[in-house]
Amino acid sequence: MSTAKKTAQKRRPPHRTLTAPGPQPIPGESLSSWIGELAHQQDFEMKPLLRELYLDRLGGLSAGEMRLSDPVVRRMEKLTGIGAEGLHAMTLARYAGNALPHLPLLSSDGLAVQQWHKGAWIHHSEARWCTKCLRANEGSRWLLRWKLLPWSFACVDHGVYMVTECQACWATVRFQHDAPPGRTCENWTDEGEWTHDLGEPCGFPLRMCQPVPVSDDSVLALQARVNTWLDGTPTHEDRHLVALAAVLIPLLSPTMVRRGDPLLRYAVRSPRGTTQRQRKGRRPWTDSLRVAAAVYTANDFLNHGYSASEVAEWIADLRLLDHRRRPWHMDVTELAYGPSLRPNPYVEPLVHRGLITVGRWL
Repeated sequence: MSTAKKTAQKRRPPHRTLTAPGPQPIPGESLSSWIGELAHQQDFEMKPLLRELYLDRLGGLSAGEMRLSDPVVRRMEKLTGIGAEGLHAMTLARYAGNALPHLPLLSSDGLAVQQWHKGAWIHHSEARWCTKCLRANEGSRWLLRWKLLPWSFACVDHGVYMVTECQACWATVRFQHDAPPGRTCENWTDEGEWTHDLGEPCGFPLRMCQPVPVSDDSVLALQARVNTWLDGTPTHEDRHLVALAAVLIPLLSPTMVRRGDPLLRYAVRSPRGTTQRQRKGRRPWTDSLRVAAAVYTANDFLNHGYSASEVAEWIADLRLLDHRRRPWHMDVTELAYGPSLRPNPYVEPLVHRGLITVGRWL
């Protein structure tokens, strides 16, 4: 071995490892958020930390947040002292029985994951959050249901709607791949969008965004019911509420939201929710206010005791009042994996009435 190589090896810093115990996850925290807190606590760079936890393989942290394999769990238990139950609770596997019934069993199954990602009703990168929760949690800890699921439209603890956009640049906040949620907005401003060396990210602190208060207590009650469904303990009525809301989100019209919180009516009337592919391909369920409006309308329909066919007739009539005749084009994979939540008793009557067409995107 050459002298230069021996000298380089002597100068190489010794291999670092984690020291238990790691930070305790907060209830409902996402895995990437906890990993970020672990990196901060142990003063670790993100890439070496993911390598140390075996999360640099088979899809990385994104695949790990979907479902953790047994070798990864054993490694993380050994290095951090966090039990397997607590680790699995920070992944999408906790919702596999309700919100994500077709979650792939193996994150290494590329074809199954690809099909599921195409149709599953999750946020691949869009963020939503409660700023008051971020201020209360040390280190800006992010919940799993904020980061990946569209069903959180309001914070029950603080009585505010979820924030989905930076209030400095008014752009959708997105998560980086294989990185913990950011504490500041990293969207490039208009001034730096087309430059190579002078542009800078927005940098606005996300916890400083001002949330909109919920003026109707029934919206908070509906969010609590949806949370019960997410946690795996729903009633029969809760399941029907979510099933109907899922198909209502793309079919909403302003007349359906004529009562209740005026902000929900605005969310349906505004350009942000009037077409299927507004704003750089964003789907309707990426807007928390539109999801809230759909759950509110679904609850109104169900309180009248309408059957599935009667609900389809009401939806058709109310859409005609607002001149909304175009059907919603539902992809086959979306029908199988996503918001239809099969078996869904409301899909077939809506397809029969021509309000939903199943096939490929047009």
